[in-house]
Parts: sequence; C-alpha cells; structure tokens
Amino acid sequence: MASDIFLVASPAITANRLSAEVARTGATALLLRIGEGEDDLAYAARAKALAKAIQVHDCAVLLDNRPDLVRRAYVDGVHMSGGIKALREAIAELKPDFIVGTGDIGSRHEAMLRGELEVDYLMFGDRDDGEGREMAQWWAETFEIPSVYCAAPGEDNSGLGTEFIAYEEADWAAIAGEATP
Repeated sequence: MASDIFLVASPAITANRLSAEVARTGATALLLRIGEGEDDLAYAARAKALAKAIQVHDCAVLLDNRPDLVRRAYVDGVHMSGGIKALREAIAELKPDFIVGTGDIGSRHEAMLRGELEVDYLMFGDRDDGEGREMAQWWAETFEIPSVYCAAPGEDNSGLGTEFIAYEEADWAAIAGEATP
C-alpha cells in the first residue's frame, strides 16, 4: 500500500510555494504550524489565505492546536498535540463536520485512549523518543483509524504500511524529486 503525503508547513511559507509543493507531491493533508507569538487573528487570516490556494488541489488543511479558529479560517480541521482534555474539547467542538487528528503520543496505551475518542488519525514520530516508526506501524496493522508517521530526513519508508507519511518543510525536496523554489 502506498502512503499518502502529509505536509507540515512552517509559518513563513508563501501561498505560491505551498500550492506548487502540494501539486508536485500530490499531498492529501497539510498542517499549518502557528508562528511563535502569532496572534489568533493573524493565524486565522494566514490560514484562510493559504487554504484557498491549497484546497483546490484536494488537500485538507489543518490548523495547529487551534480548534476555535477552524471555522473562521475556512480550513478542514485541526491537529491536536496537547492532552486528552484538549483533544476531547476539540472533538466536541468540531466533529463530525471537521477533521480532528492527534499526535505527541508517548505510548501504545495513550494511542488506544486517543483512538477511542473518534479521532480521524493518529500521528506518530513527532516526538524525540525514537519509538514513532514502530508505533505507527503497529497502529496501522492493528486499528482502522489512519496512522501518520513523521518521517526522519533521508529515511527509507518503503513498505512502512501507514496510511500517511508526514514530512516537515525542510524535507520536502526528498519527496518525488526536487522541491519547487
């Protein structure tokens, strides 16, 4: 099974570059990181402008830990990396109309607890604990909720078996050829 591409974009990305990268890679999901010190209005406005350029490529746009801005920014959902309480609140606020995914998962037990909350995906490998790949593979083989694995630079992900492979912006050039300037 081929994994779909899940891009993770920095706050400094431009709409033109992002649109070109989504089209080039065939990405089906994109997480827009919030900028350090960026206020709510600026983040929502930036996300709304970028979403217009991305959604035409059938790519879902997700905000970073800000479920309260999803409707205002006209995006497809939110990625939650906080605790279970914040995840439950995001699900209550957004489901079933929007995507709610989660990451920063430290154990199989925590993954199962989060999976029981009706999330749309679980992201593994976004921590520096070295167990992300094994947990992503285990999740993909065991459960129906999609698994996202955050690939390390230069890592061989052939045969991984997860539904998505996530790439940080610095690693986009390694996806199916050269990056668009």
